[in-house]
Amino acid sequence: MLKALMVVVFLAVGVLEVVSILFRPVSLSFRLFGNIFAGENMLEAMSNLVPGWIGSVLVPIPFYFMELLVGIVQALVFMLLTAVFTMLICQHDDPHSGQHH
Repeated sequence: MLKALMVVVFLAVGVLEVVSILFRPVSLSFRLFGNIFAGENMLEAMSNLVPGWIGSVLVPIPFYFMELLVGIVQALVFMLLTAVFTMLICQHDDPHSGQHH
């Protein structure tokens, strides 16, 4: 009876792990889309803050630099997350790690 329960538990954990691995790229994509969309909305709002040509060109300039900084940070974060997720998928234990010759 206990073996059957353990098989069900391990099967459920395995399915959850596979679902987790499959949804990581989806969640990263939604996060990146949200960050880019928020930055574009902020630039649009700053462009419309002051009416006329001066307001639409000069006011958003500092925010373009902030968007560039946010883009660099996002690229670093996504690179790190992708590297960690890839390492977790590819990681395996060496059966001879405890033995020294």
